[in-house]
Amino acid sequence: MRSLLFLFAASLSVSAAWEVSETTQMGTLPMGATVFEAQVSERGLTARVTAILFPARSYNLRVVESPSPGSTKLAGVLAAAGCVAGVNGGYFQPDFRPVGLVVADGRKIHGFEKAKLLAGVLAVRGTSLEITRSSRFKISGDVRQAIQCGPMLVENGSSTVGLNAERPARRTVVATDGHGRWALIYITSVTLADTALILMTPGVLRGWIPTTALNLDGGSSSGLWAASTPATVSLPEFGHVRNYIGIAPRR
Repeated sequence: MRSLLFLFAASLSVSAAWEVSETTQMGTLPMGATVFEAQVSERGLTARVTAILFPARSYNLRVVESPSPGSTKLAGVLAAAGCVAGVNGGYFQPDFRPVGLVVADGRKIHGFEKAKLLAGVLAVRGTSLEITRSSRFKISGDVRQAIQCGPMLVENGSSTVGLNAERPARRTVVATDGHGRWALIYITSVTLADTALILMTPGVLRGWIPTTALNLDGGSSSGLWAASTPATVSLPEFGHVRNYIGIAPRR
């Protein structure tokens, strides 16, 4: 009997999943982008997911360098760069040197690195936006923007196995459905494993589920800003960061 009870409890644990308990549209941006918030819960835990949802065909994505690392904030830097929304970018050293590949407006800021953590690259190649495994990424002259980061949270429509399930922190993520829909995402304190599961929860990103998602720098670096209507959405970072990912309507 005890064995049966143990198996039943294990089954409940495995089958437990995050669910959306509340959704709110926070605002709209030009050219079909929106800011959307979902509250999710699982076994007494709750998290808030704030996402900038945008169609790739209507927006340019830019990697924006901080003009003065350690003394500037996400909202001001992105607005000054002509972006209408964005999040923090990739990892950096204590002295603010970037970690991994960084390309901003066609200029290589920092070179490609081989490291387990730096599992993927968000890049703009020509006019196309992509997330590619670092092991398969090819640098070339048509790469206009790039951030190497990680880990990969979702690949081929499934959450990545083996993600850390012990250390909660604020998370920043970039995700796509593989058909032109993209999201820049901020999630309140959860583990990497739960982040992946939350991204795969129906309703979190409104009408779509990501096929690919890449983790960006998190913790005190996590921040999101959107100059949306009727009100600006601002979730400021706690610390200072080296670079940002912003979007601007295509002209």
